[in-house]
Amino acid sequence: MNSDTAASSGPTTDVERSVLAHIEQNENALFDLLETLVRFRTPNPPGGNEQAAQDWVEEQFRTLELETDRWDVLPNRPNVVGIWRGDGEGPTITLNGHIDVCEDQLLDQWSSDPYDPVFDGGDLVGRGSTDMKSANASFMFAIEALKKHGVRLEGDVIVHSVMGEEAGEPGTRSAIERGHGGDFAIVGESTSGRDLVACIGVMNCRISIVAEKSLHFSARRFLLNPGGRLEGGNCIEKMALRIVPALAELEREWHVFKTHDLVPDGGTNINVFRIEGGTSTFMLPERCDAYVTVTYLPDEKKDDVVQQIEEHIARAAALDGWLRKHPPTIEWLPEEYPVEFLPSGVDIESEAVQTLLSSIRAASGREPQIGGRGGITDAGWFAHAGIPTVVYGPGDVTQAHRIDERVHLDDVVNHCKATALFLLRHGRISNANLSEHKTKE
Repeated sequence: MNSDTAASSGPTTDVERSVLAHIEQNENALFDLLETLVRFRTPNPPGGNEQAAQDWVEEQFRTLELETDRWDVLPNRPNVVGIWRGDGEGPTITLNGHIDVCEDQLLDQWSSDPYDPVFDGGDLVGRGSTDMKSANASFMFAIEALKKHGVRLEGDVIVHSVMGEEAGEPGTRSAIERGHGGDFAIVGESTSGRDLVACIGVMNCRISIVAEKSLHFSARRFLLNPGGRLEGGNCIEKMALRIVPALAELEREWHVFKTHDLVPDGGTNINVFRIEGGTSTFMLPERCDAYVTVTYLPDEKKDDVVQQIEEHIARAAALDGWLRKHPPTIEWLPEEYPVEFLPSGVDIESEAVQTLLSSIRAASGREPQIGGRGGITDAGWFAHAGIPTVVYGPGDVTQAHRIDERVHLDDVVNHCKATALFLLRHGRISNANLSEHKTKE
């Protein structure tokens, strides 16, 4: 980063300088918020354990004198939203975070209790520290810093604490549908506190092959030998030898021909993650179900990807005489695994993104990067609703869902500072506030 860029991005007013100094000098209070959030056990699956954490978040919002809205997205599984009303007609900025963390696995391999955070050098170790309770803490502390300095904005600020992201549940969707989408959103998933990333889309399907009759395994010889004169099929074999190889072939084709400037190569995947079939040693499997996860790029349409998958499977089935008569069926978002995340890009030239980039430079002293990984986040629900969004948060994505998950505390501080600057700059500090500004400490 050259000195001209640094100078143009740095704090330019007394208010900005005071707020940044406050965050730096009171970083332990920010870390206390993060520690408290990590102590709430909110693994998902199973979910349904968010109540106590959301009670605490709601209390924090009320302490900050935010309007609050709380409702159950699913039975006894609430979202909590805080709203800081602006003085005028400025843009509404949404800060989105989820309260759940990944499911509990291999906890005995942690060096400490995952829900009793510990400091390790410049890191905080604990479940959800990266994914994504550090962003939730950062958002709250940024607003606290602004309010402590008597800041008022022209635009509203909406803070989400949503349920269900880890299992693809509708927490963020519900908040947007309830009117809490805003004009621009920051989704606080981990980007090391300095980068902005585009997000791939994800959807699951179930492919089913079903025979019209059950056959004893002794009938197999009649199915395979010339002149056997018995028509039937082993559905597991048909899935394994015809359909799964066809999906692998399509995935390789996608990896060659599908690219995106902000997503690393290989962002389009077709993963068969579960196969079920068969009932007895002495019967030919009369049914086989394959569960598949499909990912696609930010500039692709979901319906086009669905059509590509379905047409390719149909062509593969047409090469087999029995499958031509018993073609596979495909159900998208099946009841067993109804996971879906929509993709989102980054409008680099937009005023909001440029303002955020300048805020990140000022906070971290480093040049932010655009892209770098294809993330899976709730950002796509904002994009689907026509709300420009970016993914920007503290934490290293390689730490998410990991044993001894940790977050670099410097990233958390820099993220909080950048968020506060962005709110000041894009939320437009109130003209009345400029003349009345004074520190309330």
